[in-house]
Amino acid sequence: MVEGASAIQIKGINGNFDKKYNAKVVSYDRNNDLAILKIDDSDFKSLGNIPYGISQKTSEVGEECFVLGYPLRAAMGDEIKLTNGLISSKSGYQGDITSYQISAAAQPGNSGGPLFDKNGNLIGIVNAKLTIAESASYAVKSPYLKTLMSAIDDNIPPTTNILSGKSLAEQVKEIKKFIYIIEVQ
Repeated sequence: MVEGASAIQIKGINGNFDKKYNAKVVSYDRNNDLAILKIDDSDFKSLGNIPYGISQKTSEVGEECFVLGYPLRAAMGDEIKLTNGLISSKSGYQGDITSYQISAAAQPGNSGGPLFDKNGNLIGIVNAKLTIAESASYAVKSPYLKTLMSAIDDNIPPTTNILSGKSLAEQVKEIKKFIYIIEVQ
């Protein structure tokens, strides 16, 4: 989605959906449809401490998961949306081993958004939905994101999971401060 973009902007930082920050691609993994963006704007200060961890292990079939994002904003608005479900398969579309199939609903606008486990660990990045089937969405597994992150020499903020043991509602209150709307031109 960001390949060949003339401009990338991020909004929703600190809950402000009016302010847009310019961003640039730091690294891109075409095979896994992942990109790492960096805010490149003199008005930007800091995100603060990221409250979730990024899992280095593969989740199992049947594990609970949830998706957060801003799908179909024109119809659904700018409030964060949550869908939950299970890991349906440890492989994605046509047996792709880099992805999970999940039963948590994903809509246009969820792509690039996070997939979390019940403990608030990032376990994947939503990247597709099978439109000819019910409850079949896909997410790239987090170890592929970790590999991409380790391949760059940039100042990526550390993540520490402070969410384990909290209710889903409490987790969402913390996590939503770190999920943004990416606009690509």
